[in-house]
Amino acid sequence: MSSGLLQGTESSITAKPARLYYIDWLRVLAMLSIFLYHSDRFFDFMDWHVKNSVTSLASSIHIEVFNQWMMPLFFILSGAAVYYSLRARKGGEFVKERILRILIPWVGIGIFIMAPPQVYLERLTHGEFTGTFFQFYYTHYFEGVYGFGGNLAIIPTHLWYLVLLFVFSMIALPIFLPFGGKGNSLISRLANSFEKPWALLLLFIPLTAAALVSDVSGLGFTRQMGSWDILSYLLFFIYGYLIFSNTRIQDTIRKYSLIASIGAVLLTLVVLALEWSSALYWWALRALCAWCWLLAILGLGIRFLNRNNRFLSYANEAVLPFYILHQTIIISIGFYVVQWNMGIPLKYLIISTSSFAAIMAIYDLLVRRFNVLRFLFGMRLKEKPKTT
Repeated sequence: MSSGLLQGTESSITAKPARLYYIDWLRVLAMLSIFLYHSDRFFDFMDWHVKNSVTSLASSIHIEVFNQWMMPLFFILSGAAVYYSLRARKGGEFVKERILRILIPWVGIGIFIMAPPQVYLERLTHGEFTGTFFQFYYTHYFEGVYGFGGNLAIIPTHLWYLVLLFVFSMIALPIFLPFGGKGNSLISRLANSFEKPWALLLLFIPLTAAALVSDVSGLGFTRQMGSWDILSYLLFFIYGYLIFSNTRIQDTIRKYSLIASIGAVLLTLVVLALEWSSALYWWALRALCAWCWLLAILGLGIRFLNRNNRFLSYANEAVLPFYILHQTIIISIGFYVVQWNMGIPLKYLIISTSSFAAIMAIYDLLVRRFNVLRFLFGMRLKEKPKTT
């Protein structure tokens, strides 16, 4: 299994000859969820790069519900993928893979190609620039840092996930690397303490503490990235490794998936009713809600999605380039659609369908067919046919 959510799995898993197809399905479904999420960001109550003149309560509820679990799921699956990756390669090989799969797309594609149109349209629609895209790119894009009053997106808009994934992988590598005679890592040994359902549920407590520490330390601003702070994302990433390093934990998650699902729905209603608060109980409720969602999604995936077909093989390879492409295309198309005189549901339908078609056309006709693009988008290169 590769070392991040957005790459496909590998078959060289020593302890489990059967491939965990449900992780591939969850990866694809997570990508679909973030596509639908960003297609609706034009219409919710919060500010974004481009906004519709009229906003919607339904869109705002959709966004807030997805905020509970969407990006945490990305990091859970990424941590799981790191566990399997490190069973198939050594630390140095893992770092090399991180550079090829994450650093190259982040720097080569993200900063200079994917981010500039988004920053330009944001400046244009917020009355901060007038002129063409090329005028903006060559005269203003490299002025200052985006997010700190400037334009250069060093952390390139939606690709902040790749940035954090790379940083987390380097930070957590010492506790992920196997050591000792049995070849277990520090986290996999710690996982033995969370096999019981009550112990597994208590992992929401460190998430609560992370939210409070982020506020005290001034890291609360990082919630601009998917509504969770950077310390919580690190914990979700580590939790993913922990869960998949212990099959008994996975069995527990499967067994209690229905209970976790009920808890997730009920807690979501409470969290939405209370809205944002700085009180300790609210952060604890939100952490518990997210954790129930993740346990429910993983458990249901184990129960119902552990199967393969041709679509999954195609879609799984497409996830990373789809992720890199999706927000830039959504915003570029949405910029024009939100100016049309029609209702929000029809605008959403047009934005989502046309954006999906454009993304898949670029991926299928260009990215997946040429090795130079596959390299830039973090994909494995296609082998040249052998000549006889």
